[in-house]
Amino acid sequence: METSLRQVNLLETIVKHTESKPSWYIAVSGKNSSLSTVFTPPLEFPSDDCNYEIACCSVETYYSFPNIDERNNRLKVSLDNGSTWKVLQIPTGCYELHAINVILQRKIVELDGGKEDDLTITANLNTLSSVLTLKKKIQVDFHGIDGSLRTVLGFDEKIYKVGRHQSQHIVNILRVNSIFVHCDVITLSRKNGIASPIIYNFFPNVSPGEKIVSRPRNLIYLPLSLNVISQMTVWLTDQNDEPLNLRDEELTITFHLRAC
Repeated sequence: METSLRQVNLLETIVKHTESKPSWYIAVSGKNSSLSTVFTPPLEFPSDDCNYEIACCSVETYYSFPNIDERNNRLKVSLDNGSTWKVLQIPTGCYELHAINVILQRKIVELDGGKEDDLTITANLNTLSSVLTLKKKIQVDFHGIDGSLRTVLGFDEKIYKVGRHQSQHIVNILRVNSIFVHCDVITLSRKNGIASPIIYNFFPNVSPGEKIVSRPRNLIYLPLSLNVISQMTVWLTDQNDEPLNLRDEELTITFHLRAC
């Protein structure tokens, strides 16, 4: 009799673990790095039978987030040995060092008396620094917010006069090192030892302006923090928890939620 009961319990356990379990495919989409979805009716997960977990399946958007914006796009220049100064601004966008040089030279030409080769910015690929070459009477002031481009080029805060100057620090052309996907209904995720609702992270393997399609090779499921979900918010940040500026490009994130 005891053996029969043990066999019955074993068979029930096998059936419980082999029968199909409920799962949901969830997609959220919008033109912002933070997306909220309201579930109607709410998703309910009875806790007496099993636990539930969720994984990020894919992230799709465009490589539109800028490395140059209002925080680092200014260059203060003088064409008359420091008597008068003008502030040049680079439009928000995705730039390589060569592109920064081209747009600054064009803006120098637009100034009264400015010539294209008065200012040249090149890269030193050996030291990963930048080289600023100034001719004639031009000067560059990297102090304060009006000299904020120095944070990209790697220069110290001071005035640079005619001559060739190599930056004191390496170029910081890529401000985003990693993209983190956050989801407010998960647990057991940490960043730098602190609890954080991160469900996935990646960096795009495409060039600026191209389509990003990121799918984890292996889905990592994390437990849900709620038994009833009426609303879910997901958002993208960089490695410093700064919201990602998608510049109104479409963002679609998909999830798989299942019983375990």
